[in-house]
Amino acid sequence: MARLTLETFGAWLLKCNPRVTDLSSLAEHGVATWCVQKNYRTALCDAGQPALLWVSGSTGATPTPGIWASGRLTGPADWHGAKYVVPLQLTFLEAPLPRTDLAAHPALGSLEVLNQPQMSNPSYLTTAEYAHLRELL
Repeated sequence: MARLTLETFGAWLLKCNPRVTDLSSLAEHGVATWCVQKNYRTALCDAGQPALLWVSGSTGATPTPGIWASGRLTGPADWHGAKYVVPLQLTFLEAPLPRTDLAAHPALGSLEVLNQPQMSNPSYLTTAEYAHLRELL
């Protein structure tokens, strides 16, 4: 897989495990930060960049795996307390965009999160992938 650059970057995809994160509370109270792994990708994070919230899970799981929210980063990733986080604002979708729909889409079936779901946060979409995804959102 090619290394991410600002030229190929489309949007950050931040993964959420619903077994350890209360999605109802996130939707009700909002999201101001998200934990990420400190690496070369987080060094690229900056205010204004698009961000998506991905809820993980197996096929047929409840809650539905897929994209649940979209928004923007409000600043670069930084060390806060005992963790590395990125500040953001997210708006939850009226209904999640299911992983099955993304996997079946001819331009989105190769998303990193579909092919390498165990990778650490953040994952990403390329410029072209994000353009196709915006059509679905």
